[in-house]
Amino acid sequence: MEIQHPIQEDEIDLREYIKVIIKRKKLILGIFIFAILASVIYSLLLPKIYETTSIIQLGSISEPLINKEEAQQIILNHSNLQSAIKELGLDIQSESLKKSIKFNVIQGTNLLSIKITSSNIDAALRLHDVIIKPLIAQGQEMYLKRVSLINARLKELNGEISSLEEDISRVQSLITGMPKINNISQQDISVRIILLQNSLSNYESNLNALRNQRGELELSLANAREFKVFSQPFRPENPIAPKKTQIIILAGLAGLMLGVFLAFLKEFWQGVKK
Repeated sequence: MEIQHPIQEDEIDLREYIKVIIKRKKLILGIFIFAILASVIYSLLLPKIYETTSIIQLGSISEPLINKEEAQQIILNHSNLQSAIKELGLDIQSESLKKSIKFNVIQGTNLLSIKITSSNIDAALRLHDVIIKPLIAQGQEMYLKRVSLINARLKELNGEISSLEEDISRVQSLITGMPKINNISQQDISVRIILLQNSLSNYESNLNALRNQRGELELSLANAREFKVFSQPFRPENPIAPKKTQIIILAGLAGLMLGVFLAFLKEFWQGVKK
């Protein structure tokens, strides 16, 4: 029987708590409803925040010309952001604008996603073009210079390959015609053929190396990627913030907890007065 006393006391305490809640239900419900209504009004007054996304392709020739970290630095450069603010007539500081721009690295590709959050959809859409422009311009300049250098080298290689092919053809003709020479001893002919064959081997080795080099450069051009906008931002239909449902639920829970707390506080205070 003694063991049951704590259990009975707990049951009594629980019943007392329930009685207090029922007794002060108007207070609890009032605070709960007030919190819900206040959160609804608050969420309606908050500006709608939209997110726009564009994707850019970073140029590459065998390897990235500008890596993704460098691309982000170029876009977020203070002077670039200041120019964008001035061009679009935005009423915002560069640091605030910087915080509204987020990047997402698309793994396994040379694509970089740019997300801009703003309450002004039109300004955000125009902002994509403005902040990307310096990166595209700088990247394309590097890309075209590299392509020009590769094409120049390919032209040189083609000339060197043609020259070597002519040398090889000439040496092969000499080797073929060497046994037909009558005024040279057979021993001298054999020595000369060996020397010519060594030269031929060197020429062919050099020719293969040049052809491989040409093939690698041609492949790099075939797989080259320019700097460009891969995907333009589109006009979002729904805002990403404020999250009205979440705000209302949290406010309701907070109001309910506050109401219960005040109910017990009021009950305690009245008990003290008595």
